[in-house]
Formats: sequence, structure tokens, C-alpha cells
Amino acid sequence: MTLGRSPGKARSRVGAGPFRRIGAPVRPAPGGRADTGAIGRPSAGFTPRLGHNRPMSTPRRPPTGADVARAAGVSRATVSYAMNDVQDARIPEETRRRVREVAADLGYEPRSDARSLRRGRTDLVIVPTYVVPFGQLIQRFLDGLARELHGLGHTLVIHGNPAAHGIEAAKAWGALNPTVVLVLPERMSAEGVEYLTARGTAVVALGHSAVPVALSLRIDHAAAGACAAEHLIAGGRRDFAVVVPREPGLIEIGRERLAGFRAFAEAAGGTVRVVEMAENAAEATRIVGEWRAGDRPDGVYGYNDEYAALLLGALADAGLDVPGRLAVVGTDDLALCEMVRPRLTSVAFEEVIPMRAVAAAIVAAGEGAVAGELTLWRMAMRVRESS
Repeated sequence: MTLGRSPGKARSRVGAGPFRRIGAPVRPAPGGRADTGAIGRPSAGFTPRLGHNRPMSTPRRPPTGADVARAAGVSRATVSYAMNDVQDARIPEETRRRVREVAADLGYEPRSDARSLRRGRTDLVIVPTYVVPFGQLIQRFLDGLARELHGLGHTLVIHGNPAAHGIEAAKAWGALNPTVVLVLPERMSAEGVEYLTARGTAVVALGHSAVPVALSLRIDHAAAGACAAEHLIAGGRRDFAVVVPREPGLIEIGRERLAGFRAFAEAAGGTVRVVEMAENAAEATRIVGEWRAGDRPDGVYGYNDEYAALLLGALADAGLDVPGRLAVVGTDDLALCEMVRPRLTSVAFEEVIPMRAVAAAIVAAGEGAVAGELTLWRMAMRVRESS
């Protein structure tokens, strides 16, 4: 038996049977109708059918700028100017309005990639990731900011490579041609800011920046510490332990909060000891164990609610009464404060300006405005059972 040939049957000739060689002449089919011709190309008189003799539907193509130009009776350049708000194009407002109405009727929208090519950058606002994940306060801020930026025609994007700093990071961010990079000051350098600015990308700092940038969104961490100290001192506490995180990315924030706490507490006659702590239960247990063995504070500022909650758990395990022996205060006023026992007193961040105004300021920075600093939040105590 020969491989590929059925026994008892003759080999088919090319062009015989239901398949023909591409380019073979079309022969009439029985009944006088032409067959389908070359593969992939219907012969004359052949109408493709789907189902029960229903004509095949052709997908409707999206409208183009040329369609809008024809319908509005203007040039394609006028459509481009009107749809992209080119203010110096000297288009009468009536023409601009008519073009936009026609575009809306046709369902036409200009492509964002075309806008990007014209401007040399995208509508992206980049936020770099960090070695330590964003806390809930910053995550809520970014979620709200993303919604407001979207309403203003921009897209917030989280960018990877959390270890990159300075010019290396600036080159990675600049490769996407964003309109704005929103970044914590410790990730920046003067060289990196200069590099991005030269490419038409504005740098907005999430915090006070020693390097000049288009806009700084100020978070007064020292004020959070001072607010906690004022509350504890008002409750009669004078011997304090203040937590500074060990985690990279949080150390500087912890030091700022420590500085604000220390300045207020020492001015009122209090003493402050610094406690370095990683965010885990074993660390909290170790610290509380050291307090049991010797000198014990009567007031604890736990950096934020998560660290403070870990200390609350360790204090309960050690049989130390809160707030009888020690008062404990956190920061951020998370839902966690109502979950732990005793419920946790916390420093809350209250919005100073609406999120839409923050988004508008970031967009303005991307368009070349220099706004200096905006303060995002003010501090307020949320007093609960732990103090």
C-alpha cells in the first residue's frame, strides 16, 4: 500500500473533484450557474449566504474625520482644529460648533494616539510604584484622582520598577511620553526633573520637594505628629514612645511625623523615645516585652493605624491596660480603628480642596503652568477608647 493513497481507488487529478488548482478556468456548474471560482474569490453571479438565505452583513466602519468634513461642508483640517480645540486656528465659533454637532451625530471621536502624535506626548499621568505598597490613604487619593483625571481627558497609570531612582527612573517614565509624572520627592533628582521637563513632561511631587517642580501636593506629616502629641498631652501623658517604620519608603515619612510630635511634646515638658519597628506582630511583641521589663511610656504614637493596631494586640497579650497604663494613637483614621479593641484613636486627614481642583491643577501643570504648592489635607483627631 502506498502512503496517502486509498486501496482500490485511482489517484485524483489536480483540478478534478470539488477542488481546483488556483487559477484554473471557471466551468459552468449543473443548471448553468457558475461555481465559486478560484479559492477565496467568488465568481460572477455568486452571492454568499448565511443561514436560511439571509444576505451576509457587512460590519459598519467607524466614522472618520473625512466623513465629518463632507457632512459639515468644511475641510479635514478644520475638523481637526475644531475637534481638538486648537485655539489659534482662527475658526469661527459657529463653524466649531457645527463641526462638533455633526461629529456627535455621526458618532465620531478623534483618536487619542493622533492627538499624542501632534503634541509629542500622551494624555498619561504616571504614578511610579514603590517597594512598599501604597497605604490606604494614598490609595484612596489615587482612586479619586484617577476618576477626576478621566473626566478631564487624562488617564492615570501605575508604572512598575519600584527600585528605580533619579535619572534612571526619569528615563523609564519619559519613554512613555506622559504629560505628568506624579512622584514622591525621594524618587526624584535635579537631573531627572530637568530631563523630563526638557521632554515636555511636568513633574508633580506628592509631598514637599527640595528640587523645583511644576507643582507640589503637600502632605504635612509633621502636623500629623504634632496633632497626636497635643491630644496625648491634653490627656495628662508626658512620657512618650514614637514609632518610626523600618520599611524603606516609610522611614522619611516616619521621621517627619516624629519631628512634629517631638517639637510639640518637648515644648510642653514631655520626653520622647524613638522606637524603630517593622510592620509585623513579632516586632510589636518584642517592643512591648521591653516595656514590661523596664521603663514604660504612658503614651504611644504608632506612626499609623496599622502599626498602632499591632501594638494594641501585643499590649493586650501582655495584660497591659489601654488606656489605663498606656494611651495609644494612630494616624489615617482607617476602618481598622473601629475593628480593634479598644477602638483606636487616630489622626484623620481631612480634605482641604476638592479632588476635582487637584486634578485640574495637575492637568494645568502638564500644560505648562507652575503652581508652587497645594496643601491636600488638614489634621483632625478622631478620639476613641484607646486614649
